[in-house]
Amino acid sequence: MQREEEKIHITANERKDAYKEASHFALDMAKLVFGGVILAGIMDLDVDKWVLFLVGGLIVLIMILLGTFLYFMAIKD
Repeated sequence: MQREEEKIHITANERKDAYKEASHFALDMAKLVFGGVILAGIMDLDVDKWVLFLVGGLIVLIMILLGTFLYFMAIKD
């Protein structure tokens, strides 16, 4: 027996809400990574500081750009 494929219908308001929630999630992740990088930099860990700040900063930048893009997708008419 082959199951009939069901399509999911998403309204425009539901799509905007999903984009807005995803943007909040991405920006929250950027804040958490930023805080983690600062805390790891303060602690005396055996980690190269340049690599820590470079990789952490790159991830924060990517998450901020993703969050901003998703936010603008949410407010787009």
